Amino acid sequence: MTAVFNHHLELLIACIIYGTVGIYMQFLEEMSIGSIIFYRVLFGLSAILLYLAVTGNLNQLALKRKKNYLLLLGILYVLQMFSYYSSIRYLGASSAVLLLYTDPIYLTILAPLLLGEKNTGKTIFALFLGLIGVFYVTRPEGGFEQLEFGSDYLKGVLFGLAGGLFSSGVIISVRYLRDEYNGLTQLFWQSVISLFFLSPFAVSVPRNVLAENLPVLVLFGVLITGVGAVFYIRGVTGVNAITASILTLLEPVSCIFFDYTVLGNPIHSGMLTGCIFILAAAIVISLDDSVSLRKLFMWDIITFNKGDFVRRKPVLRAQNK
Repeated sequence: MTAVFNHHLELLIACIIYGTVGIYMQFLEEMSIGSIIFYRVLFGLSAILLYLAVTGNLNQLALKRKKNYLLLLGILYVLQMFSYYSSIRYLGASSAVLLLYTDPIYLTILAPLLLGEKNTGKTIFALFLGLIGVFYVTRPEGGFEQLEFGSDYLKGVLFGLAGGLFSSGVIISVRYLRDEYNGLTQLFWQSVISLFFLSPFAVSVPRNVLAENLPVLVLFGVLITGVGAVFYIRGVTGVNAITASILTLLEPVSCIFFDYTVLGNPIHSGMLTGCIFILAAAIVISLDDSVSLRKLFMWDIITFNKGDFVRRKPVLRAQNK
């Protein structure tokens, strides 16, 4: 197998692992969201430390500049996870993961303000697609008139949209820090910071509940935060930005697949329609700037040679979704 194929495989495995989050949340219904995140991060962080020790890369964890932004990354990461997992609990994994993938909508608005990046016709088009997708995903089967104020459905939608917002903040922070810290270093320190803020939730869990759920929590943390993150970072650094962005779309697809086949949760037509629009927005936003809207509409993209794409440093998405 070639090195490129190996990187593709690593990225795909990571996304499939991330897609199992709904299954773990189903088994951990008796625990609060904060305590689930704490123990998941704790066991995942232990796995990452073991990996770095075995590979002789513990020196990567040295702190350099921009420490305040590492702190900000950790805070945004906690808020993203809390919002995402709350959305799963209220709304289900399928809708929650699609709302998490609305981050291109927020990036289109925030990136010009915070990073000085200019919007183009491509980013505006992605914003338009994303908004249509959100409309279909958040719309109940009976229409918005069926939506009751204070209902679990509305709470799930609001938490999901907040998760997408905080996810965009994580992505912007990762972009800003990537020249100073690599992906694993960022993941390590954001996890340490997360444990500090989530520690009150850890002591609030009754012993019998913790003991009963410990095997699931260990597996959850090691696979999602540890193994999944390592595969993700190894994979994404070996492919170009466009390929990485498109391959990571397997995460919401696998999440919906497991939600339907393993957990038996229904999938309505609006969710599938919204899925198409949101994933299309993610694909459009990941395309190189040389791909104009005209080429996109005419499907001329399939005639591009490899040289038509600029190999850029991949933008790491928020790990451990």
